Amino acid sequence: MNSRLIAALALLCLVVAGCGSAGTDAADTAAPPDSSMSASMSASSAAETPMDESACAGRYVDYSETAVAEECYTDTILFFHASWCPECRAFEKAIESGTVPKKAQILKVDYDSDTDLRKKYEVTIQSTFVRVDATGERVKLWSGYGQDKSVDAILENTQ
Repeated sequence: MNSRLIAALALLCLVVAGCGSAGTDAADTAAPPDSSMSASMSASSAAETPMDESACAGRYVDYSETAVAEECYTDTILFFHASWCPECRAFEKAIESGTVPKKAQILKVDYDSDTDLRKKYEVTIQSTFVRVDATGERVKLWSGYGQDKSVDAILENTQ
């Protein structure tokens, strides 16, 4: 019985030792690819610039001060939108089905809750579009209520 117990313990030691070294080997061989992957990711990130072509693709997104300040967008238009407004919904549908040109962005502002922005830009009715510069200063205001519902109309009337 002692010889069986000794043999079982020896086998157990070999298995445990083998698993421990296999785990170490796997970790050791996995480390270099992760390190090189991190280095190549860092290099590609460093090579990219904020002015990257895809970074300035036309877009329609929710308003934020950060979005207004993004340097690659030369045309920034705030869209004062109310979810209950049929005119706003029609404009939104036109924007989403249309194409916002490169380096242009339309930022959706909640007409009902963003009262400070409404006051700042003197917006008195939903479906109003305000072109702003990179510092957020008003350049032009256009009330689209009852007007042509298209991205082109928005861009033309806020020049």
